[in-house]
Amino acid sequence: MLYYTLIPALPWLGALDKLRELPCSTLKLEQRLSMLDDGDREQIGRALRLCQRERTGDEAYSDADEIAHWQQELAQIRDPALARVIGEHLQARTLVAALRYRRAGQSEGGSFQGFGPLVWLVRRNWQLPLFGLERRFRWLERVNTALQAGEIRRLEQLLLERFWQRLLQVEQEQGFSFAAVAAYRLRWALAEYRLRWQEEAAQLYFDRLVDGALERSGHPRLPLESTGREV
Repeated sequence: MLYYTLIPALPWLGALDKLRELPCSTLKLEQRLSMLDDGDREQIGRALRLCQRERTGDEAYSDADEIAHWQQELAQIRDPALARVIGEHLQARTLVAALRYRRAGQSEGGSFQGFGPLVWLVRRNWQLPLFGLERRFRWLERVNTALQAGEIRRLEQLLLERFWQRLLQVEQEQGFSFAAVAAYRLRWALAEYRLRWQEEAAQLYFDRLVDGALERSGHPRLPLESTGREV
């Protein structure tokens, strides 16, 4: 009965690209979510950490360490629908990271570290434009086009919108359930992030991520004249 009481009380979140402000403060939202028991709140906190758009304190992680951390954390998500949508999100982040690393100058995929069952295909098909996955993931072409054009804002918006729609689908499919509440809280976090997101900050974030990963993997960024336009 708890979810039947809580879900109708959650503020409406409109379309992500039309949001100009949140319907209330995050503090007020958390006060409403305090109706949840400790176990549910712990699960939502874990989901938020897995899906955070900004790295906080883990910049020194190697890619292998970060992937292992994702796997360990995801294994602790008890709800199957929530675990599934978060796993899809982490796999999408892996595919986008592979595109960025390759564009930044990583010439072979054998050392690439990523999340999900398709990493072996990414490594094997490193030289193919979309790793041979374009039919399975139609959105990859749009992401790659934005990446090649250096359109960081568009790239970020595509990724946010894709995850937003998947979370909204979970809410609609799961009805009055914990998964629906968790998916809503994740959408709130995406909206909060987008409202404060600036193109310059995203540029620095992506470049720092790529440069750090390439340095750790032993594949330094190639000079500008070798890689083409920087992203």
